[in-house]
Amino acid sequence: MNGKIKVLHMVGKMHPGGIETLLMNVYRHIDRSRFEFHFGVQTEEKAFYDDEIVALGGKIVRHPHPKNGLWRFRRALAANIRENGPYSAVHSHIYGFSGYVLKVAKELGVPVRISHSHNTNDSRKTSWHRALYRAHMRRLIRSHATGMLGCSNEACEALFGPGCWEDQRVAVFPNAIDPSVYANLPVNGMSVREMLGIPRNRFVIGHIGRFSPQKNQTFLLERFAEFLNVRPDAYLLLIGDGPQRAEMEAKAEALGLTPYISFLGVRKDVPELMNAIDLFMLPSLYEGLGIVLIEAQAAGVPCLTSDRVPAAADLGLGLVEKLPLERTESWVGRMVQLAVPDLIPSWANRYEAIRDRGYDIGQSVLRLERMYGG
Repeated sequence: MNGKIKVLHMVGKMHPGGIETLLMNVYRHIDRSRFEFHFGVQTEEKAFYDDEIVALGGKIVRHPHPKNGLWRFRRALAANIRENGPYSAVHSHIYGFSGYVLKVAKELGVPVRISHSHNTNDSRKTSWHRALYRAHMRRLIRSHATGMLGCSNEACEALFGPGCWEDQRVAVFPNAIDPSVYANLPVNGMSVREMLGIPRNRFVIGHIGRFSPQKNQTFLLERFAEFLNVRPDAYLLLIGDGPQRAEMEAKAEALGLTPYISFLGVRKDVPELMNAIDLFMLPSLYEGLGIVLIEAQAAGVPCLTSDRVPAAADLGLGLVEKLPLERTESWVGRMVQLAVPDLIPSWANRYEAIRDRGYDIGQSVLRLERMYGG
């Protein structure tokens, strides 16, 4: 016993993504003399943030994946809660399956049990079996959660149900960022471009996201190929990794985009990369929020997104444009228009919007400390 308030966060693995970015922002800024975070992952693979977590005083707690046997998962989770606790809170980020996690946590006497929705879709095809699973997990969440959070109204309703707002345990918890890292970025990102080997005077389009069907990179590559016919000086930065990366690299080559594109993989220097971008694009099929849009607006970058992205991701600065994915013919025209930038809002205005809409990590940390019992 070290006297700290211990919190177990249940995740898949601590690779960069919206969930993981939020959790690391929280852990970097929470009072670690009072709070200790453990991260319950479902993999033996070492992940991107594991070393930083340990350096901050946290712990990686490994469990077998539930698909390899629910009883094995339950036994490992119960053993870890007993051995590494006592936990003041279990905060689960694994969408519907959080219901089962919180059931185990309640049986073991964990006083604070939070289900956190970060998306509007579980990425699974709907079937009678999947519909039963979703309904059962929703019942488990309602029966065992002391708090139900979502990164947007849409994310709350997707997991907790359309009538969730009648339940006082439900609340929106925005995916906050650290604004300070965007306050003093250079006026332009030429040094970053030079480091990346991008020729000068290019119009740089950026995208950050896991290479998966949700992020719709196929659509992005096709629109970029069309944009090149109008703006041959364009260049595309794709930041992230995932199961479809090789497929997207092959598609880029087939479209003749290789000289005009860089696949950068997972990066830690997101603010600097945002500062090197002229236009950020996010043509997602669905999003819980889209924390990368908050980061792009913090850096003062115009954004073009699908209309599937929740309205809460727009900070009201005039930097976000939305288009339906079905209107493919409209995307290149809007890209051309956005290539002539309007006046970028000042940092003071950007920070005010971040703060007033609840995206300042300092506010979020205080809120979680209260929820965890601190």
